[in-house]
Amino acid sequence: MKNLKPYKDDCFDIHKRAVNKKQTGDLKERLAKLNSNVETEYKIFLEKFTMNQLGQLIPNTALSLSKADLLTLYSYQSSVIISVRESIRKLQIKTIITTCQNCTIDTANTLDHLLPKTSYPEFVVNPKNLFPCCSTCNSYKLDSTESGAGQKFLNLYLDDLPEEQYLFLSVYLDSNNDLDFKFHLKNVDSKIEANIFSVIESHYEKLHLFDRMKLKSIEHLSELESRILAFSHRLSIDEIVIHLTTAVNDEKEAYGENHWKCILELTLLNSLTFMDKFKAP
Repeated sequence: MKNLKPYKDDCFDIHKRAVNKKQTGDLKERLAKLNSNVETEYKIFLEKFTMNQLGQLIPNTALSLSKADLLTLYSYQSSVIISVRESIRKLQIKTIITTCQNCTIDTANTLDHLLPKTSYPEFVVNPKNLFPCCSTCNSYKLDSTESGAGQKFLNLYLDDLPEEQYLFLSVYLDSNNDLDFKFHLKNVDSKIEANIFSVIESHYEKLHLFDRMKLKSIEHLSELESRILAFSHRLSIDEIVIHLTTAVNDEKEAYGENHWKCILELTLLNSLTFMDKFKAP
């Protein structure tokens, strides 16, 4: 996972553009009358966003009465939202612009509302409330909020990801003597602050990342084995490990310290259980 840079231009301008796109009629008039109230909420949102305190925002009761109208402003395929998606995309480094950073597994083909649109319809098109996300993560998140029981998911615009490794892989032989492995989280020597590690744990659990990463890893395993076999004709096992380890460490710079593929490859390259099968008899 890596942090994304949030939308940097005037967010309320996007709301006004979405309202102006509506056809002239009662709906457009009702939405236009809400603009002043919505603008005030956008200013409060920006203040809380800047301080990473979105969980402290309270839904505007008056605007909730106009929820049905406000929700009509959002459509993933509308020209206004397409322009927002493109603006956010251009801010990111090229290696991560198409991948959902909530999971680092699937393509970011939807937008997640950090504050759920059902409770905060006034922010339905607020670009800083929209995070590129895959449909799987979006469906798991549903309308979970950051209030009440506490923050449940990482906000990858705002939460500082730890530099330390927290994602690990256990490699072992199952009852049939076949290779198996399992992802897990660990706060080694409590180097990661307890509150953020708790959010990381919740994020991985509620998005079912361990199982999803394992399924993706099974697909990737044959690719890693093929690369090892290709090198085995001209390099020793120790040389292969050094070469591939260097390549994976370079990928960490692009994909993040705790990217599942990097953790998978580094762990397997250092696992006798895995590497023994490539040694000459």
